[in-house]
Amino acid sequence: AGIFAVKNKPDNKMFIGTSLNLPAKIRGITFELEHGSHTYDNLRNDYKILGKENFEIFILDQIEVKDETDRELQAELETLEAMWVDKLKSEGVTFYNKK
Repeated sequence: AGIFAVKNKPDNKMFIGTSLNLPAKIRGITFELEHGSHTYDNLRNDYKILGKENFEIFILDQIEVKDETDRELQAELETLEAMWVDKLKSEGVTFYNKK
């Protein structure tokens, strides 16, 4: 479980999100981008125009899963994601999916 990111390297712009299953989520995002079916139009269009080589998909952070319920994990992930958004904004990153 953790936080993943899709980074537009030339523009320093990111799409970030949470997942209880990071490997599956990253495979899904990669498939959507490569096949032009991602739900965020601006990310999908940038990927198509700039090309795969100008994007990086990676894990930002992970949490160790112990005895938490999915609901508890999701709450923890949302808090962690908000911390990452604040940190990245302070570094000049803009986002496809966060304000």
